[in-house]
Amino acid sequence: MIRLRDLNMASDCVRRPEIDFRGESYQLAPLTQRELDIFKIQLSDILMVPGADERRVMEDRIEQYVYALRSIKQELNAPAFTGLNPEDTELGFGLIRPQFMRSAAAYRLNWIQAVLANTWSDWFFEGAGAPFLVGQDFGLCITHLKSLVTPAPFASECRFTVGRRGVLVANDLRSLRLADTTNNVAICAVPTIISKPRSSFYARIRGDAVAGNDEIAPGGLIFGLGRVLTQEVPTWV
Repeated sequence: MIRLRDLNMASDCVRRPEIDFRGESYQLAPLTQRELDIFKIQLSDILMVPGADERRVMEDRIEQYVYALRSIKQELNAPAFTGLNPEDTELGFGLIRPQFMRSAAAYRLNWIQAVLANTWSDWFFEGAGAPFLVGQDFGLCITHLKSLVTPAPFASECRFTVGRRGVLVANDLRSLRLADTTNNVAICAVPTIISKPRSSFYARIRGDAVAGNDEIAPGGLIFGLGRVLTQEVPTWV
């Protein structure tokens, strides 16, 4: 594990040409010194936004964020990475917003999700039981989940199927009830998910003993072209 302040051009996650992750091989585009500096400085800005527990999770996943940045950059034909203010054809990043996910053949407007007691349901999907395709101009790196329904979230478990071989075991979300000791937002770390452009993405969620409307947001970073990241109304395909 590497700290953001210690990240440099000699770091393994910056130098490696490829990685094997969740059974898939990822080719990694190189970063310039300027791009790495932008990433470090502007990620520090992003890390000032979440609460203490979320910041701790994100700081522990710095290497995975770098791998995600480099693999997504490779998939997009290596555009220049300019951080939080990308032009249309430049690569940028930010926190994941609802409009970059889909449910029931529609872009999501928010994170509100009805969950049924002791029952699995589709969560992020295109049609019943079928994944949606991540947009051609961006990719995702999910490292944690946060429930905005406190102090008693309704969800108990979730599972993701990402890419060709990215079937992950179910995650127990009951620890969300512990909440963040600083601002009372429930945070639960999950195994890192890297979803490349045009990869399939499918998630299911299970309710606990009581049904209700939960509001669970995938935490992590999105890396994509400026023309997608700056949209207020999503039109990505």
